[in-house]
Amino acid sequence: MKTLILYGFGIGVVDVRSIKKIINKYEKIIVYTAKAPQGKAKDMLKELENIEIFETLNFYNEAKKKAKEIKNSDLEDLGDFGDRAMMRDPC
Repeated sequence: MKTLILYGFGIGVVDVRSIKKIINKYEKIIVYTAKAPQGKAKDMLKELENIEIFETLNFYNEAKKKAKEIKNSDLEDLGDFGDRAMMRDPC
């Protein structure tokens, strides 16, 4: 199975809900963010398995480097992932 690598400034409730929808399609999910999850998002993440969150200011480069290390992986921006992308849709 594949590994999903996500990156973005922060991770919120909408992102966690989107991750829950697709978590069964991936062996592991790795998230690189500049800010640690807060409040309800943090509580929701505790319920999930096979997810790792790394806090770094250089989240894009770290995620890209990890994607090169793991051959069978998908790399996605949190802003273009799941329900958050749909919420930003101008149509």
